[in-house]
Amino acid sequence: MNKKSFIQENMDSKDVFIKKLYTDLHGRIQEFEKESSRIEKMKMADAGGSLFIVGAIVIFLAAVII
Repeated sequence: MNKKSFIQENMDSKDVFIKKLYTDLHGRIQEFEKESSRIEKMKMADAGGSLFIVGAIVIFLAAVII
């Protein structure tokens, strides 16, 4: 099968905006795949501030409702 990918089809589009958009997307994907990027898992310390704020809101709402 010699089928073009969705991105490649849109890179050959006649619409200038679509062509630029998908050409840029293709370039970013190639750059990402070329680099040895490493994704780290989120740690509990990273979510600590958000969890504190959510807890404070829950306690406030519980105090108002009850």
